[in-house]
Amino acid sequence: MSNMRKILIEAAMVTGVLMAGLTATQAATATPLSVTIQAAATDPRADVKIDSKIMVERTDGAESGKTEIKLFDPATVKVIPGDKLLFINTYRNTGDSAVTGFVVNNPVHSAVALIEVVEDWALVSVDGGKNFGKLSELTLTETMATATEETGETAAPEPTTRPAVASDVTHIRWVLASPIAPGASGELRFRGVVK
Repeated sequence: MSNMRKILIEAAMVTGVLMAGLTATQAATATPLSVTIQAAATDPRADVKIDSKIMVERTDGAESGKTEIKLFDPATVKVIPGDKLLFINTYRNTGDSAVTGFVVNNPVHSAVALIEVVEDWALVSVDGGKNFGKLSELTLTETMATATEETGETAAPEPTTRPAVASDVTHIRWVLASPIAPGASGELRFRGVVK
């Protein structure tokens, strides 16, 4: 196991909340988020607690004529494809020692296409969490079969490489460069859209 503590935040609630037609009662009783901690109990990084929540972003025409973005709890609105979501991971050091080498890995649910990571220093993966880097540096290799013009028969698939885009992201990783002081807290956020 790496010396770096890795926290995997799997938004199990997302599956239920993102289904079209979900009632407010069903969303309110959806499975809570789960956090898997990979650190020994004596490791000070185990003192960093994470609370995750999802908010639905809706645009509202205010009375003043200006457009406002409002946040709603998914338990209070029907979540449908095309809805924008804000994912918020709040961390807090509940221990007595500063915590260094803190890493948060957050998978992007398959029902969500990433729009942006608010913290531009975060790393992303487009291969299921195997490799991480800046989105502008990542590529994807796709294999597509093509039909030949002469015969119309399908030719052997040929791999092509293209630059990765936000909707290709499968995981987000935040590596906190500064120590988290006792009692200190912060937020890690990203936005997505329901597919």
